[in-house]
Amino acid sequence: AAVTTMLVVGAVCGWLYDRAVKSTRYADVARRMGVLLASGLIVGESLFGVFTAAVIVSAKNEAPFALLPADSGWPAMWAGLIAFAVLTYALYAWVRRRAAKV
Repeated sequence: AAVTTMLVVGAVCGWLYDRAVKSTRYADVARRMGVLLASGLIVGESLFGVFTAAVIVSAKNEAPFALLPADSGWPAMWAGLIAFAVLTYALYAWVRRRAAKV
């Protein structure tokens, strides 16, 4: 479910981005940069997963990056969701500004 949810969120973000840049003079460049950004996020997430696995194995600790106790997950979940939304918006806004300069 976690993977499927992220696919839907990514598809909705991409659809909203495409609608926002469709009527601009730099629509083609903006779409290409959006695809590059999405590809970079996918690769970055994969590399971070490998890095996290290496840290878990080398530290012999199943939660080496845990900042909160295991029973207090919801504050961390909300913080993660808010950070995800802010970063997603910031990255798409950055790509749109860069595409406008081309």
